Amino acid sequence: MFKLKSLTFFTIYAAQVANAYAGDIKIFDIHFTVITSNPTAQMIATVDQLKEEVNILNNYFVKEDREPIIKFRYKSASLYNDVKNSGCTFVSLGDTTDPYNSEGWAEKFNSCNDPKVRDRHALNFYVYDSHTDKDGFNNMDGHGKRNSNRPYVLLDWQRLNHNIQSPEEHEMGHAFGLGHVCIPGAKINSSTNIMASACTGGSGGKRDIGFNDEQVQTIMNYASLIEAKLSQP
Repeated sequence: MFKLKSLTFFTIYAAQVANAYAGDIKIFDIHFTVITSNPTAQMIATVDQLKEEVNILNNYFVKEDREPIIKFRYKSASLYNDVKNSGCTFVSLGDTTDPYNSEGWAEKFNSCNDPKVRDRHALNFYVYDSHTDKDGFNNMDGHGKRNSNRPYVLLDWQRLNHNIQSPEEHEMGHAFGLGHVCIPGAKINSSTNIMASACTGGSGGKRDIGFNDEQVQTIMNYASLIEAKLSQP
């Protein structure tokens, strides 16, 4: 009887500790906007799929031991028809054939005051159709930018649903201040850190290993700054 009571006590205590820890994890809202006119992309980038993107982030934006660092919550979504006539020039970048320019895109993002396109109190996640001179619109590049603690993520529509090298958590890692990691000799099927990228003629691998201690510390440092910035009027 004593052992049973002790076991029950410690089970309850462990659950309380776990709940307390979970309560300390920062939660960030995400606003999605589809900025490509590609009809195939629009068929795939549905509200249900955008909600699934949040589930993907919550499952894979984790430490090496698979424990969560921060959590994400679906807030809202604007589909292409909602924003195609917006005065924000950022929307036009969804199908641009101009080379990607990080600072130029950030300038257009920061100047956008249309809440359907840019939610000032959330992380903004854009579905677009990436283009390069080499690959045309078959290119599938994504980008994440911390943007002075008002982050945004760009994901090519072909990589939705965790398709090809863990794109959601990789780009969100950039949005929280992380750079690329070089894994010399990595092959396409190698297990690698989430932030791995092709280098020295190799591959970024599967990006299936969670963030290491140093990366987690960087994420947490910026998470506090981002939280404060997003709470401003």
